[in-house]
Amino acid sequence: MEFKKLYLMLTMAIILVLAACSGGSEEETATEEEGASEEAASEESAEEETAEDEEASESAETIAYENQFEIGSGERGEEGEATQIDETVELPKNSDKVVIFDLGVASTFKALGLEENIMGLPKGENNASLGDTIADTYESEDYVNLGGLKEPDYEALAALDPEIIMIHGRQSNSAVISELEKAAPNAEIIHVAADNSNYFEDVKEMTMFIGEMYDKQDEAQELVDEMDAKLAEVNEKVTAAELPMLFVQTNGGNLSFHGVGGRYDFLYNDFGFTSAGEQEEAEENTDNHGNEISYEFIAETNPALILLMDRGAAVSEGEATSTDVLVNEVTSGVDAIENDNVYELNPQNWYLNAGGYLTAMSQIEELDAAVEGATAE
Repeated sequence: MEFKKLYLMLTMAIILVLAACSGGSEEETATEEEGASEEAASEESAEEETAEDEEASESAETIAYENQFEIGSGERGEEGEATQIDETVELPKNSDKVVIFDLGVASTFKALGLEENIMGLPKGENNASLGDTIADTYESEDYVNLGGLKEPDYEALAALDPEIIMIHGRQSNSAVISELEKAAPNAEIIHVAADNSNYFEDVKEMTMFIGEMYDKQDEAQELVDEMDAKLAEVNEKVTAAELPMLFVQTNGGNLSFHGVGGRYDFLYNDFGFTSAGEQEEAEENTDNHGNEISYEFIAETNPALILLMDRGAAVSEGEATSTDVLVNEVTSGVDAIENDNVYELNPQNWYLNAGGYLTAMSQIEELDAAVEGATAE
């Protein structure tokens, strides 16, 4: 009997020990699983935080822009006091909240495949401000119409709340700048227009800057190289042709002339055209609309090639002025008219949309065609 009791007691003890070991193992397993779960969650949380930090870092990345221009007190070209802006502005890289009032630079965005980063631009009534170089893209309702080049739609601008506003000389007066600041207080306003005295260099520099701003440096460099090659090609043709040229601007029945040192000075400096004639008062200063001329002036200068740009067709929806406006008894003996060497330029590209990559390339192509046509046998 004593032996049986001892045996039962030992058996119970073994069962209790085994149960205790089993329970401890389960607890340890549960603890280990819980620890692993917590560790995985911690790693996942750390990864999410790292991704968020990287995203925040990218969104916070900026690029410096040298913002240099004059803010006039009146309309563009009017005399008056001016405030010189000379500052370095930090712009957010890869921004998709950009508003552009310089339609030429809008063509540069298009050339780089960045048009979707533009929120709005001044299309004018019935998209009249958009030339055919950019109209196929920006006529879309995806881009808000911000009114006219000189009279922006400030309410439409305010609704967009942009980060960057790119302006042209037409907006660089105190009244417009003040309204832009009120409508978009969170935006950096920068002047991006190409200077007439350094036209193609400015276009190329802006192309490279936008490429850097959106991490498309290689694409921008390819565009610049293409422009350099085309400039050299056309310059060679112009130099070889030796065609005395007259740039005539029409506006209804009015005629004006753009010579050396004027709005289209690059015709002479970059392409090597020789001006058929100069007005004494225009030698040092030619304003943006040119200097008024007569039919007698055209006859006396006797150009071999006339480049004709119809300002009226660019700024209104009226009918374009015919080249026949240049033909009468006074001009009938002019070489360019006798030989049908009057080349009509695209007025939007030359007057409203100038200063961007695609529009500048279109200008080069037009000059190429003009010289080819004038020298064809």
